[in-house]
Amino acid sequence: MTKFLLDSGDPREYKEIIKLAKEHNSEIWGATTNPTLIAKNLAGKKFTREEAFNLQKKIVIEILNLVPGAVSAEVYADETTTAQEMIEQGEEIASWDKRIYVKLPTTIESFKARTALRKKNISINNTLVFSQQQIFAIALHERIIRKTHNNIRSEWPQFISPFIGRLDDNGRNGIRLIGHGMKIKALPAGRQGKSTWMLSASIRTIEHIGQSINAGAEIITSPAKVYRQWFTLTPGQKNALKKTSPAKGLKDITFWQPPKKLEKITTIEEFMQVIQTNRLDIHHPLTDSGIERFAADWKSILI
Repeated sequence: MTKFLLDSGDPREYKEIIKLAKEHNSEIWGATTNPTLIAKNLAGKKFTREEAFNLQKKIVIEILNLVPGAVSAEVYADETTTAQEMIEQGEEIASWDKRIYVKLPTTIESFKARTALRKKNISINNTLVFSQQQIFAIALHERIIRKTHNNIRSEWPQFISPFIGRLDDNGRNGIRLIGHGMKIKALPAGRQGKSTWMLSASIRTIEHIGQSINAGAEIITSPAKVYRQWFTLTPGQKNALKKTSPAKGLKDITFWQPPKKLEKITTIEEFMQVIQTNRLDIHHPLTDSGIERFAADWKSILI
């Protein structure tokens, strides 16, 4: 059954939506936060970088006390952030609680960080995902890590977060990426004890929730304003939304079949070589713009 996460940096919203979900025989299992949501919650105030990081910690811990499942907290990253900087932030964030997933943008530099963090059994939510190549890369990387490090254990699978609403905004059928991604991560290259969950993110509408469930997403994260509508629907209304079509005018995304030679990669060294040489092209302009936006929002609260 699909698990629901709230996409918010405001503990007050969690209390409201948790109560609403419970009243309608459902549950908010976990949470996602990001620099934009944290900055929104702290709007109008200015902090040093250390103060802002400590406030993020305070907010995340408060949210952890409200939900039973995983809570994702994002590293600060812009176009100049190194893997080592992400590793140091990720280790600190992960130390707050065993249920925390460290959010990393899906870039070459972040895969270096992902390698180091996963070796330390730190759970990862790869975010700002916009392509099938990125989904394949995350699933493949996780398979390699698990096969080469037998000590890797986690209560739940690792998260892959396609931003379907952001794709819709750009005229592409975002929900199609969820469906294609589910097929890709089930391929031999990605299959390793169901080691990844598809997290449908950037939800804009109740239709997005229904369509994500229908596409097979294991988890969905949505803002409070959409859940206020979703949880008050009848079971029949929810089932009807699962069968709705994407908004008109969206360009379809055709399925990308990963080359067999990429599926045969078995070492991190080989993996890094193919993404660094673009034989597996994980670059996407929306990932770049998403990083820029998160960085700008975080900087907006800094002195």
